[in-house]
Amino acid sequence: MIVSARNRLHLQAETLTVEGLIRQVKRGLIRVPDFQRPLRWESEDVKLFFDSIYQGYPVGSFLMRRAYAPASVIRYGPVRVDAPESNSALWVVDGQQRLTALTAGLARDEEMPVIPDDPWVLYFDAKEQIFHVPSRNGISPSIWVPITQLLDASTLSEWVFNWKHAKDSELRKSVFEAGARIRQYEIPLYVVETGDETLLRDIFYRINDSGKKMRWEDIHDALFGRKSDEPSTLSGLADELKALGVGRPSEDQLLSAIIAFKGLDATRSISEHYRRDPEVLRDAVSDALPALRQVLIFLKTHAEIPHLRLLPRSLPFFVLAKFFGLYPEPNSRTINLLVRWTWRTLLGIRSVDERTLLRHSLDAIEGGEAEKTMQKLLGEIPRTKGSGFTSPQKFDARAADSRIVLIALSSLNPLNPENEKFIDIADLIEEHDLNAFRKIISIGTEVTHSPSNRILLPPVAKGVRNELIGLIDRKGLDSKILKSHCIDKDAAELFRRGEFDDFLSCRGRLLAETVDSFGSRLASWGMSDRPSINYILQQTGEEE
Repeated sequence: MIVSARNRLHLQAETLTVEGLIRQVKRGLIRVPDFQRPLRWESEDVKLFFDSIYQGYPVGSFLMRRAYAPASVIRYGPVRVDAPESNSALWVVDGQQRLTALTAGLARDEEMPVIPDDPWVLYFDAKEQIFHVPSRNGISPSIWVPITQLLDASTLSEWVFNWKHAKDSELRKSVFEAGARIRQYEIPLYVVETGDETLLRDIFYRINDSGKKMRWEDIHDALFGRKSDEPSTLSGLADELKALGVGRPSEDQLLSAIIAFKGLDATRSISEHYRRDPEVLRDAVSDALPALRQVLIFLKTHAEIPHLRLLPRSLPFFVLAKFFGLYPEPNSRTINLLVRWTWRTLLGIRSVDERTLLRHSLDAIEGGEAEKTMQKLLGEIPRTKGSGFTSPQKFDARAADSRIVLIALSSLNPLNPENEKFIDIADLIEEHDLNAFRKIISIGTEVTHSPSNRILLPPVAKGVRNELIGLIDRKGLDSKILKSHCIDKDAAELFRRGEFDDFLSCRGRLLAETVDSFGSRLASWGMSDRPSINYILQQTGEEE
C-alpha cells in the first residue's frame, strides 16, 4: 500500500485472472466513468490482444478507483450488466478498451453472431493455434472454436464433447490449453482510493495524453538507427524506396518485409523476435534495401502493379522480400513464374487463410537453387483457375477486390481525353492520391457506389460526367479513348442517353471480363510451370 501525503492517495497493487475479472464485471462491481474515451478498437486490435494473452505477453495493467456506485445498467459492447448499488465498486481509470474486449469477446449474453456487426467476435483455430476474425460470408471452418466457449471450463468441456472433432486428441488438447491460458492469465491491477475526482482525471490524462506513446518504429530507430549514406531507419528506408516512383511503403509494411527478409516468421510480432535476439534488426534496414528495391521494380515492371496504393494485399510484398534477398538475379523463366505466383496468390487468396499461406510461402523459400525454390512456392497455391471474378458492390480503395479492379483499369493503358496521351498511373496516384480514382456519376442509386463508377483520370473542373459527354460528342461512341477506360460502344450509348444505372451495369460486366482476361494472362492458369530448359538439363545431367 502506497499513501501520498499531499493528496491522501491510497494505491494498492494486486492481480486478477481474466476469469476473476469478468466475474467482477458480471456482478456489477466494475464501472466505467463518464469521462472515458469512446470505444475505438477494431477487429484486428481485439485479435492481437487475445493473441498476446494466449502467448503470455504483457498486455498492460488496469488502473481503477474504489468508490461508491449507484445501481445502474452498464454495457460492454453487446453485454448488458444490471449493476446493484455498491459502496466499493471499482471505477476504470485506464483499461476500458481491454476490459470491453475481454467482456464482449468472452461473456456475450447471446450466441455469438455468425456474421458480426461488432469487432469483438473472434475464433480460436485449434489446428494452427491462432485467432481469426470471421469471414464476411459467415462460413467458418469446423476447427475454429468461438472464444465465448473458452471462459468457463465446464462449459468448454460440454462444448468439446459435442464438437465435430471431439475424437481428435491433439485438437482437444489445443482447445483446452487455450481455454486455460485465457482464463488463468493474470492482469496487474492498481486500485486507488481518493475522493478527489480532479486527481483521477489528472492520472487518466497523464497515462493517455502526456506525450506520445513510442511506436515500435521509434524504438527500432533508437536502437539500430545510425547516420550514414544508406538509410538505417524505417522512415529513411521508406523515403529511399519512394524515389523509385511506385509509392512510399508504410513503415509497418517494411518492418514485416524485413522480418521475412531475415528468414524469420513474419506472422509473429517483432517484439517476440526481439526478445529472442536483441540484435535481430541490427543493420537489417541497409541489408534489405537492395532486395526491397527489386521487389518494387518487379511489382511495377513484371507484375504490372503500377503503385503500392493498388497492391491488393501485402503478402506478396513480404514473400518477395525474402525471395529477392536470397536470389537477387533470378533468370527470366523464374521471373515469369514469380509473376504467376503473385497473381495466383492475389486472385485465389480468398479460399485460404492468409496468415497460414504467408507462413507456408516463406518456409518454401530456402537457400540453394532459385528455380527449385520457385517450384516449391508455386506448390503452395492452386494452379488452376477457380470461379470468375465477382466485382464488389461497393468501392473501397483499401479493399483487395476494389484494388484489383483498379489494376485491371490500369492494364488498359488509359488515355487522357484532353491530349490522347497515356496516363502514367503511378504519377497520377502520387499527385492526387485517392482523387485519382474518380467517380463518373457523382450521385444516384446504389450502383453508383460500385467500382464500375470509378475511372482513372486527373481531376478537372467540369467533372467526369461532362468530360465524357464532351468526348463522345467529339470522338463518337467507338472512341479508342473510351475503350481505354473500359467503356465500349454499347456502354457509351447508354451513358449518352443518360441511362446511368444501365451504363454502370454494362461497364461492370466489362470490368469483370477485363479482370478475368488480365488475371488469366498474368496468372497463366493451367499452363505448364516447369522450370527453364537449362535447369532441367542440368538436373538430368546430375542424375546421370
